[in-house]
Amino acid sequence: MDYAYDTADGLDQMLADWGDAMQTDSVEHEPTADAKAFYALLEASKEPLHSYTSVALQTAVARLMAVKSQYNLPVECINKLLDLFGDVLPQNHKMPKSLYECQCLLRGLKMPYIKIDACTNNCMIYYKEDKNKDKCDFCGESRYVVTEPAHQGQKRKPIPRKVLPYLPLIPRLQRLFMEPNTAKHMRWHKEGRRANPNVMVHPSDAEAWTHFNTSCPEFAMDPRNVRIALATDGFNPFGYGKAQYSCWPVFSIPLNLPPALCMKEENIFLSLVIPGPEHPGKNMNVFMRPLDEIKEAWPGVLTYDSFSKQNFQMKVAYHTSIHDYPGLGMFSGWSTHGGLACFDCMADVDSTWLPNGHKYSWFDCHRRFLPADHSFRDQKNAFRKGVAVYDTPPHRLTGQEVLAYMNEVKEKSFEGYGTVHNWTHIPFLWELPYFPLLMRPRHIDAMHTEKNVAEAIFATCLDMADKTKDNNKARLDQALMCNRRHLNLVEKPNGLWDRPRAPFSLNRPQKKEVLQWQQLIVASCSACSYFS
Repeated sequence: MDYAYDTADGLDQMLADWGDAMQTDSVEHEPTADAKAFYALLEASKEPLHSYTSVALQTAVARLMAVKSQYNLPVECINKLLDLFGDVLPQNHKMPKSLYECQCLLRGLKMPYIKIDACTNNCMIYYKEDKNKDKCDFCGESRYVVTEPAHQGQKRKPIPRKVLPYLPLIPRLQRLFMEPNTAKHMRWHKEGRRANPNVMVHPSDAEAWTHFNTSCPEFAMDPRNVRIALATDGFNPFGYGKAQYSCWPVFSIPLNLPPALCMKEENIFLSLVIPGPEHPGKNMNVFMRPLDEIKEAWPGVLTYDSFSKQNFQMKVAYHTSIHDYPGLGMFSGWSTHGGLACFDCMADVDSTWLPNGHKYSWFDCHRRFLPADHSFRDQKNAFRKGVAVYDTPPHRLTGQEVLAYMNEVKEKSFEGYGTVHNWTHIPFLWELPYFPLLMRPRHIDAMHTEKNVAEAIFATCLDMADKTKDNNKARLDQALMCNRRHLNLVEKPNGLWDRPRAPFSLNRPQKKEVLQWQQLIVASCSACSYFS
């Protein structure tokens, strides 16, 4: 992706918005050291690069660092460019002479970047108490690439076999409070006005948010305490046509901000980039370990609030996670594969193995959720043949019950996996003291569910070849499960099988009518000023 750099990069607008807040002699509390460094950096950004330009020093350095990151330029290349700038710029210029000086200049932004070595088999990361180890504790693999020995008198820096990039979260959350307007918005979830209080437009309007307020009243007392959501999904950074590589970025989202800002790109922080080439599986728990800073920030971290001009103890709490259904299995520790794939029903589910489709089906599991006197419960031929359902809905376990369930399975070394449970590991998030109190600690990304379900329904109704779910294998399985003979496959004299048209399968005139209707919707949206 090519980026067009504009001279109006936003720094001047940031300084204009600052206003009187930059006058630190009127604050009630003295800003913290980090806040002072950030304010000093903003003050320095007013200084032009030299007397013949209006481009600020910080702007030039920031753009140079962006170019280095975009094109992966080596250190020596940047140093040579800075030497060239020093020769062509006027003598009174303030451009740094090396990459190290540029990094020191931007350090006040509080955007640290840490590289954590990882085992090549994803067994462990060399972090904190394990940072000085040279071999994996589990598989015995070497931490570094084996290279030829250096010449006598020379030192060669070891090359790690796999690296986990980690961007600490707490400094970024503190930085949100260093700008007055943003610091004011961080209270919106409690003090903001809703245009329609009866419509849920923000996570704070949901029952899970209120439940946590009741469970942890000390945390809820200060609206500046931050609740975050974690989001992750895998993608191939090289494109679908290139080499297969599964990379998993992990994003942290502060939920205090109002709906118009909460999901803005600039307010979603990249925290981890889990390397591939394979997806991490249950070892995702290993790579998520650096985010234990959330646990360390639960008691509070001294932070300067530029809106109230006071220092306060900023507490951070995990609220929920957002991912697709396969990601839920890796993130939660309960595998979403097999007959016990439902995370809510867990082991209390009546799934059926399809002998022809070679997969599990949850057909007719919905009747147990109906009222006890519903007429569908007594029908023995409308759903599965000869089956009436009188079971009650499965009991949804509380956080304390799930924790006891996991500990019991762990004591038995996860024995009975796939038959009585689907636990693969215990996520580190359960170490948070308040995690069992969370009502909905995980959420499925609606986009993935809607897209996959809509595509399946669309392809089935239009009877699209190789995409419809109403195929010959499905017809063979329904003949075994259901009493619907009019849908059974019919054998022809030539030995082939004929698949009767189902009531939901559209004929040619009906398909044309549906496609014309969709074309009309697209044309209406294109003409609407909201989408133009």
